[in-house]
Amino acid sequence: MREYTIYWVKDEFSYHYFHKTGVLFQFLQEWRHNQGSSIYQLQFSEVIKPLPLDLLIQHIATKLRKPVELSFEENEASFYIQHQGKSVRLTQKNDREVCFYAENLHQAEEVLFDTLRSIHPSFFIIDTAYSHYGWVAPIKKEAIL
Repeated sequence: MREYTIYWVKDEFSYHYFHKTGVLFQFLQEWRHNQGSSIYQLQFSEVIKPLPLDLLIQHIATKLRKPVELSFEENEASFYIQHQGKSVRLTQKNDREVCFYAENLHQAEEVLFDTLRSIHPSFFIIDTAYSHYGWVAPIKKEAIL
């Protein structure tokens, strides 16, 4: 299973860091390794919006028209979706970080990424095993007339 971590970046930061994905990725990696640091925690809270799991559940269930199975484990809320005979899982790590587990990128795209695009374009996704990262949707350029 591939693990993807999802962050909802605040608009002002997504706009300024859209072409600086490496900087944002480096910041999130440093935050993960220094979560006990109050300075990193403050910066993380300033850059990343809360990502409620119920918002994702509602949008995914509506978009895919699939049943959702909820499960609660030690300090984690997870839900499972059956898709094309395979189960995918979303787990809330904290109020601003959600992990998504899928067989491959294609399955992640079908089940989650398309749904995230319909919510908002400033979701930043990290494939944790391979350190691949990027925005779920591009920022549309403003037309100047």
